[in-house]
Amino acid sequence: MLATTKWFALIFCVASSLAAERHGDNPFNDQFLQEVQAKAKTWTPDSSFEAGIRYGAFASLPGIHESLTDFSLLTKRYHASLTSMDLPIRFDAREKWPQCESLRMIRNQGTCGSCWAVAATSVMSDRLCIHSGGRINVDLAAEDLMGCCHDCGEGCNGGFLDGSSFLYWVDAGVVSGAPFNSTDGCKPYPFKPCTYPFKNCAKETSPKCVHHCISEFDGKYKKDKFYGEVAYKVPNDERMIQWEIMTNGPVESGFKVFQDYYFYKSGVYQHVKGDRVGKHAIRILGWGWENGVPYWLIANSYGTGWGEDGYFKFLRGSNHLGIEETVIAGLPKLS
Repeated sequence: MLATTKWFALIFCVASSLAAERHGDNPFNDQFLQEVQAKAKTWTPDSSFEAGIRYGAFASLPGIHESLTDFSLLTKRYHASLTSMDLPIRFDAREKWPQCESLRMIRNQGTCGSCWAVAATSVMSDRLCIHSGGRINVDLAAEDLMGCCHDCGEGCNGGFLDGSSFLYWVDAGVVSGAPFNSTDGCKPYPFKPCTYPFKNCAKETSPKCVHHCISEFDGKYKKDKFYGEVAYKVPNDERMIQWEIMTNGPVESGFKVFQDYYFYKSGVYQHVKGDRVGKHAIRILGWGWENGVPYWLIANSYGTGWGEDGYFKFLRGSNHLGIEETVIAGLPKLS
């Protein structure tokens, strides 16, 4: 029997529409882990699992839903010279813009399927700081987006990766946030982190839309709004995504989640075994190479105890699991 890790709480933001019974037997067992270890050449699975963990508890949280409308976000155009321009072999947004605290923040979504909102507001926060020259260091509130943008998603029940979150930022603005149990922002994240040993970790209820800040915050809701200037989609092109990140800051993206992803510990992840369980939204900060394998540097929303201190590397350049297919971003309004 394998031991439980401190980071494998009920935090995986995956689509509940793909119910656990459709994926065969519970993958949290020694045999599945051994098969993943044998096939994973570019990454290291975590071997400290407990076979008795209920798979359905992980697979039941929603993540990214397919949009049911014909909504289409403007795709940004890049100059043709970009195709021949030299790009760095390695890039890390945290190093280029060290004055921006949000770039080094790893959020913890807890037992709420809010990856779509957490990733979006993380990117908005990064870009506010970057484009203000470090003047605006703010953690925008995922709760504000989850509760009040009804076209963006269904709160803890998942959302859309179609740019609607960034258009809401442009049209309605988003107020400041803060980590759980903090009073530093208008709307701190309302759900506690769920970590080892996974006690008292029930699924959370979606927040309601309220147009006021917590009483401990010294500020008014309407005056605390931060707005976007424009929202856009980045083309499905590795170089253009790289150029966008190194020029304007991190971007939001998503990928299809398979069972072996639950076992990630370090290295450059690529799917090797297991069934699909949903889709997850994340924030891409940069890129690089590891042992000859190209990767995207990604900040997750599972807390710092997961993966490589909350970060992970993901195969780059081949649209693996759709990672380069839908990349969303925007620019802040500063005046």
